[in-house]
Amino acid sequence: MAENDDQEVSYALKVLVTGFGAFQDIKVNPSWEICSQLPPYISWRGLDIQIITPPNPLEAAYHTLLSVVPPLLDEHKPDIVLHIGLAVERDYFAIEKGAEKEGYHQYPDVRRKVFTKAETKKIWGKGSGRLNSSISIEDVVARWAKNAPQGLEVKQSDDVGSYVCGFVYYTSLEYFERRSHGERPVLFLHVPPLEGEEEVDKGKEVFLALIRAIVESRSG
Repeated sequence: MAENDDQEVSYALKVLVTGFGAFQDIKVNPSWEICSQLPPYISWRGLDIQIITPPNPLEAAYHTLLSVVPPLLDEHKPDIVLHIGLAVERDYFAIEKGAEKEGYHQYPDVRRKVFTKAETKKIWGKGSGRLNSSISIEDVVARWAKNAPQGLEVKQSDDVGSYVCGFVYYTSLEYFERRSHGERPVLFLHVPPLEGEEEVDKGKEVFLALIRAIVESRSG
């Protein structure tokens, strides 16, 4: 299957993947380095899986995320959404269980703006105070650990935070909550600092192993 055949292929699954751009003193964000180097499709267990990445990284800014992410979901109608972000203090890869609705008034983003309590009430006033992924995380992590590159630790976490990572996660979870009768096929992957081509390549392999684990889990 050639890349220029994309429009002729009926994909079994469409996976939308995003990564962040620069923030604080991080000039090269490994979340986007991984995202930007993913192949346009993979095949696994007899399934053709399309990997959709936007042309640019997400800006680490609350209001930009709110204006960009829902239209991306509207446009591509993905079966699975995987957001990638950097956790500067970690030395492992982790998928986060869920995200909170509140708390984004605490930490200014790259535009030195916060998402106020009043804005939260206006946009998500009737939304759940917390939303979790509907993907079976424990099962996915067990499969992921078997397929991940040797020597790299992968796990689950419940600490996505109250900065842009938590914000984008809740944005996508809430999008599906309103449209899919409780199905929320969204995950957030935190990656550790990765420097240089070799480390980013390993990060990419960890990510592809995660996609395979999700497919296996969905297939039973």
